[in-house]
Amino acid sequence: MNLFSLLGASVSGWTDLADKLEQDWIKQMFDILSPILWAIMAVVGAAGIVYSVFLGVNLARAEDQSKRDEAKKRLITTIIAVAVVVVLIIFFNTLLPMIIGAFIDPTKDLGGNVETGGVIQLAISLIK
Repeated sequence: MNLFSLLGASVSGWTDLADKLEQDWIKQMFDILSPILWAIMAVVGAAGIVYSVFLGVNLARAEDQSKRDEAKKRLITTIIAVAVVVVLIIFFNTLLPMIIGAFIDPTKDLGGNVETGGVIQLAISLIK
């Protein structure tokens, strides 16, 4: 039993959302896009770690206070930037499909009356 079933989520990714919507082109698109986003996260994380180590060495070797302050500012900025990129990729790959899936009622016909379905139902009916 995985975490998503414990939380009661019926959608755990873009492919599950595409299965729920019965849209093959969304599934094909995210079968390609999702691994690319995870690879970007790995590359950004690795580059951020290498650059952080470089800045840490510069911070340790700095002789005057101004160089230490500059290296410290760059180090903090780098850590924040890497964290933001990782959080955004995780959000778009896992949490956003779960949020969208929570608002979709599979018993409704998305091509019919969209007044009761809300904005997400309207957008999905336009896709179909």
